[in-house]
Amino acid sequence: MTEQVIRAKLTADPAEVLKTLPAIGKLMINSKNGGATHERIGTVQDVHVHDGWIFFSGDEHHSKIELKAIHSMIVDRSSVMQEKVYPRIDLLSIAGDTIGSVIGFEGAEPFDAALSPFAYQALELNNEPRSMSEQEEVQEDDPALKPFAAAQRNKASVRIALERPSFSQEWTGEMPDIRNSRGFINVMKPDFHLHLKVGHVMDWRGEEKGNQLHFYALDADGQPTGLVVSGEKEAFA
Repeated sequence: MTEQVIRAKLTADPAEVLKTLPAIGKLMINSKNGGATHERIGTVQDVHVHDGWIFFSGDEHHSKIELKAIHSMIVDRSSVMQEKVYPRIDLLSIAGDTIGSVIGFEGAEPFDAALSPFAYQALELNNEPRSMSEQEEVQEDDPALKPFAAAQRNKASVRIALERPSFSQEWTGEMPDIRNSRGFINVMKPDFHLHLKVGHVMDWRGEEKGNQLHFYALDADGQPTGLVVSGEKEAFA
């Protein structure tokens, strides 16, 4: 791709495209569901395909995507902050929903070099205005805070995952401080961000498995959103 092509559809095999991620350098893999945005940030060290899924791993990555679910791949180079381009690949389902995205953090050059072998079709820019919803404040008794607040209080090691039908990603480490800002519960480390919008998680379903306790986020209808918080029982005491 060239700098003149801002938005394009890649006409290539998804697995072959995604195998180039280690060459892009520092990048983000993310997905959204049920008000949660789950982001892993860093260099992908290994990519491999197994049983219809493509796996991304390394010190800063732990995720997998079902290949047959990827109907199209849209490249967008329109995001520019402080004169630096943050190019993105959106992986879309046949319904046009975003399964996950890859965002380059080292500018356009390594991103474009990694994708240079692949054919593409230029697209018009998406100029639809972004909706600006009213932001609610995060209350101290917000049910979404429950497992995070307990793990933070106990300085416990936790696993925070987003598990969707065709996408799964996780992070494990000591629970950092929770930052509530602009209607979001934010859990952030250098290699991991979780942004959880207020009003989407109304309760948690807990399950014990040995010495582990798993919390599954539930929406207003009592349905799982895909956000999972796990750790030893003592982490949430």
